[in-house]
Amino acid sequence: MIRRRLLISGRVDTESLLSMITHFIGRLNLESRIESASPGAITIDLQGDEDLIDMFEVACWLGPEDGLIDGVASLPGHSSLLPVACGTSA
Repeated sequence: MIRRRLLISGRVDTESLLSMITHFIGRLNLESRIESASPGAITIDLQGDEDLIDMFEVACWLGPEDGLIDGVASLPGHSSLLPVACGTSA
């Protein structure tokens, strides 16, 4: 399992983006914590299988129906190679 912090940004309604993110997190069985949510940008910490987090990033580019995603970027602070012990909360 790994941890990764992502910034998802675009011309989207915050509630629509949060709804989409929640849907994908559930489908991919990831653990998450929203660090910040403002108009047009959400920062989220993820924990889970590296391949599933990669799938989450790709899925985010699809965006909600009522918006456009401009960027999905990994942020410093949580390396994509940082191992996390099972059962450890972020």
